[in-house]
Amino acid sequence: MKRTILFGLIVLGVLLAACAAPAAAPQPTAAPAQPTTAAAQPTSAAKATGEPIKIGIIAAMSGTNAVLGDWMKKGVTLAVDEKNAAGGIHGRPIQIVSYDDEADPTKSVGLAQKVATDDKVVAVWATSNSNTALADIPIFAQYKIPQLTNGTNTDITNKGSAYVFRACPAGPAYETPLVDFLVKTKGFKKFAIITDTSAYGKGEADYQEAALKADGLQALARESYGIDDKDFTGQLTRILQTNPEVLLFGGSEVASGLIAKQARQLGFKGQMAGGSAIATPKFAETAGSDVVEGVYATAPYLTNDLNDMTKAFAARYKAKWNEDAEVHGANTYDGTQMLLMAMDAAYPNETGEAIAAAFHKISGYKGLQGTFNVQSNGETIDKTQLGVWKGGKLIPYSGQ
Repeated sequence: MKRTILFGLIVLGVLLAACAAPAAAPQPTAAPAQPTTAAAQPTSAAKATGEPIKIGIIAAMSGTNAVLGDWMKKGVTLAVDEKNAAGGIHGRPIQIVSYDDEADPTKSVGLAQKVATDDKVVAVWATSNSNTALADIPIFAQYKIPQLTNGTNTDITNKGSAYVFRACPAGPAYETPLVDFLVKTKGFKKFAIITDTSAYGKGEADYQEAALKADGLQALARESYGIDDKDFTGQLTRILQTNPEVLLFGGSEVASGLIAKQARQLGFKGQMAGGSAIATPKFAETAGSDVVEGVYATAPYLTNDLNDMTKAFAARYKAKWNEDAEVHGANTYDGTQMLLMAMDAAYPNETGEAIAAAFHKISGYKGLQGTFNVQSNGETIDKTQLGVWKGGKLIPYSGQ
């Protein structure tokens, strides 16, 4: 499928940031090079040399959420390696420095300070989790460093920072269409919610409740658990006493997989559904193929087989990492492509201010997840797709 890229860059002036945030920097005066699509291969340009330009990754790389940091690092690294093979940023290589925050906000803030002052990064992926991303926002706003994240909590872009960018849709884009489908298309009326206590989990459950309310319904039960919990018998027992038709998930891949398995073991025979975490191979691996059969999930990237672009990306991802790509690898790859476009546009002014200003001007970029248009608050894309687990694979829902 032919993909095009429209990359608008306003040369004179800049947008003023939200009142609580530092102002974005002036637009770079040099015209940007035409960006590549997400499916493009590295060119035959000379390998990048010279003084490296540093970008950071802060993510959960150990603990329950370790898979999120792993996916983030792989998506970012693939994009950076391809860029370096094609000549880097006007001949300068990009260097990645990465750290494990263990999904701990206190540790994440310390690492944010470190990459900003000691490592002197010009941009950073921070982080793989909403609670740590939220904690880091003031640090990167203070040092005027672009902060990319795939955390979905809406508060991330409501803080007024001119330096934060979300590389995937915000939480309501997952939960609202999911609930609407279950209510209006499938006719379900009795829902229960189970979620963790993180900013991600609480946010997803809040968006689910808001969607139910908009459809004239109310959850029969809402149960919470700690992000590292493994036994959900108590919560599920209370939920099953309300006789729900649908169980909605709001937590991590691993916890949701365990919950799905335990719910079936306790006799729940109803529908299960959730957002992006439920659209991952880790959820299916944890729950088991028999348990996930028929489970609905929403995500901006459901399958590697969607089109020529996703197939090409998946082939390169598989060749590099010897595993199949999934939604988090795709959205971090998309986000890094846009970051590299902004870095090219800002050159030779490789400061966080100039890069953030250029990032804000990206419009019409065709990526793996769809078309990106960067908004003043740092949102970039707002559409998801509905998928269903069939035969051990997540496939787009086709009405059957």
